[in-house]
Amino acid sequence: MKDVKTLIKLKSLLDNSTLIYKIFKPVHAFLLINLIFIPGCSFLKKNEIVDICSSTKFPCRFKNEYVLFITNRGNIKLELYGRSAPITVGNFIDFVEKGAYNNTTFNRVIKKPYPFIIRGGGNFSKDNENNFIDETTRKIRYIPLEIKLKNKNIPIYGKRIDVSDQSNEIELKHKRSFISMARSKTLNSASSQFYILLKSLPELDGRFAVFGKVISGMNVVDLIQEDDYIIEAKRLDY
Repeated sequence: MKDVKTLIKLKSLLDNSTLIYKIFKPVHAFLLINLIFIPGCSFLKKNEIVDICSSTKFPCRFKNEYVLFITNRGNIKLELYGRSAPITVGNFIDFVEKGAYNNTTFNRVIKKPYPFIIRGGGNFSKDNENNFIDETTRKIRYIPLEIKLKNKNIPIYGKRIDVSDQSNEIELKHKRSFISMARSKTLNSASSQFYILLKSLPELDGRFAVFGKVISGMNVVDLIQEDDYIIEAKRLDY
């Protein structure tokens, strides 16, 4: 890249991405090296999405993925948006392929005083407990909060988004039938637990990472009660 202005522009883009340095040092370094210092590199277009998957230690998927939950109530099909939430989708698919969600219950269902969420992925049996452990660290894997804005080239990591600012237009919002990652009060504490929304909850936008939606079987989701369970979760090839 020959133009000094190009270097300044790209460095500014990366600095404004709010990547967490400690967690995402490899990602940040990769982007700096590969987007700034490779000879002949051209300008990023304003809304061109950057694939970070080759530069992160986390499981990562930069394309749409599809998952089928076979439950005791019926089947639920999910579409997951890797271009908007590559690490969140990669983490989820990794657990699916390991069989981590098989024979796990929906351990929290809130339908009163109005429909709210169903939550799963937070419990496991002795048969699959090792599937929730990161193979490299041998510990539970925690991923950063990941939220993609429409006007950003890469998701924002480890930061809550102020949705009152009209410039912060979030791509994936908490609407009925969408799936999001559960976490504790700590921003970067999502692991395996997820929830499916029974109604739109805009108050959660910018606080939790939405990464997909139910594309078939929402009628099944509406029937689920606590202790209903996932018989099998499997990735679908499309």
